[in-house]
Amino acid sequence: MRGHTHILFAVALGSLYFNHFSTGDWISKAGFALALIFGALLPDIDEKESTMSKQHPFWNRIANSLSAHRGLFHTIWIPIIIFLVAYFVVSKYFAIPALMLMGFFIGYGSHLIADSMTVQGTTPLHPVHRGRINGFIKTGGILETIFMCALVVFLMFY
Repeated sequence: MRGHTHILFAVALGSLYFNHFSTGDWISKAGFALALIFGALLPDIDEKESTMSKQHPFWNRIANSLSAHRGLFHTIWIPIIIFLVAYFVVSKYFAIPALMLMGFFIGYGSHLIADSMTVQGTTPLHPVHRGRINGFIKTGGILETIFMCALVVFLMFY
């Protein structure tokens, strides 16, 4: 899926989470939103033409040296490792609100779910299990546009 679709899907899922499970001041909400968007775009750091890669070409080159597109960065292992390192290591030295970590995790997870709905699909447990999850949406196609419009309508009325 395209970057703006990933952002909309992350915002939709993040809204559900935030409205039902969380409270906070505007700083917490802003941190949650930024982490949510960052998490939603980060998995495509290994794709040269992605929104994230265009903003951070250095990190794109590093990611490409580690994995092909929809490889390592489209598995569940990367968000789990980042979450655990942030929660148990970084949070000892910096005050990272748990709400920001949850925003990142929801954003990253929403990206994996959305890409699993595409024809290309993902292998979320690679290299432990090579099972692929494929959907029926073509990236940039009419079904993605319909999905994106449905997300906009959801967000307008939610």
